[in-house]
Amino acid sequence: MNYIGLDIHKKSTQACVMNDKGKVLMNVRFLSDSKEINEFLDKIKPLGTVSVVMEATGFCMYIYDIIEAAGHDVKVAHPSKIKALTAGRAKTDKNDAEMLAELLRLNAIPESYIPPKELRELRELTRFRQSLVWNSASIKNQIHAILAMRGIKVPPNLRSPFSKKHVRWLRSLDIVQLGDLLDMMELVQSKTAKVDEDIEKICQDDEDVQRLKTIPGIGDVVATSFVAEIGDINRFSSSERLASYAGLAPIVRQSGEKEWTGPISKHGNATLRYLLIEAAYSHVRCAKDSKLTRFFERKSQAKGRKKAIVATARKMLEVIYYMLKRGEAYHAH
Repeated sequence: MNYIGLDIHKKSTQACVMNDKGKVLMNVRFLSDSKEINEFLDKIKPLGTVSVVMEATGFCMYIYDIIEAAGHDVKVAHPSKIKALTAGRAKTDKNDAEMLAELLRLNAIPESYIPPKELRELRELTRFRQSLVWNSASIKNQIHAILAMRGIKVPPNLRSPFSKKHVRWLRSLDIVQLGDLLDMMELVQSKTAKVDEDIEKICQDDEDVQRLKTIPGIGDVVATSFVAEIGDINRFSSSERLASYAGLAPIVRQSGEKEWTGPISKHGNATLRYLLIEAAYSHVRCAKDSKLTRFFERKSQAKGRKKAIVATARKMLEVIYYMLKRGEAYHAH
């Protein structure tokens, strides 16, 4: 077996090829485009099937897909864990590629989870939808700021923000910036509606999505987002492991016989963590007598609402874990 470490960048990639005895066969650089990646793969064809590793980046997946399509085993290394393993070593692209190849040869790669392509595409869709929602909220905040700077008060008969009547009134003010922002907002809202339709079509036949929708306060978009972010539930051996993945596990420090538990780590999937907290808020508003809501109310009295909603999100994630693991619908009580 031969091993390849790829130190990838947006413009170029450094590739170190190492045999099973640790000898470097080549350490070359090429552009990070499909043409040159495939030319490199052609060069190593005489080696047969190889094992390849690269660090996880925001742009590594197209390289991953090209190499996987060529029939090679590909692993993606966790960047922060790799950094801890190689502290003190001179950092150059050649050294980094060689170090990755060596760790791969020794079977010491701390791997990052790579969802199947279909799930990655679903995750891209749900995250794109979330970015549209944030953009819409940002535009609305800018509109409020323009009104505040000019001392303009909304008429008392327009209590519903950004309703059709409210928008007509905003346009009647004949402020150029307001008109442009309203045009942008309507465009973002139309794109969001289109993505919602796409998500609804996708989730109709997904049993896990339909199962999660039995939780009060969770609809198509959030349920589909949970499925996209969690992936295969069987990769988590416990609900605690899933909580750690979401960054909702508490920090634990130990010295001698003393142990201290702190706030949540926030290390993990930030999108999943955000969705859980929003879903927890939605649930306690609409399910007044559920077990989760009663848990939230007890925690609120003891720790305050902010800490209580985070604890409730963690508890909801535990419920989701067992629902997906056992294939069961939500039990309110």
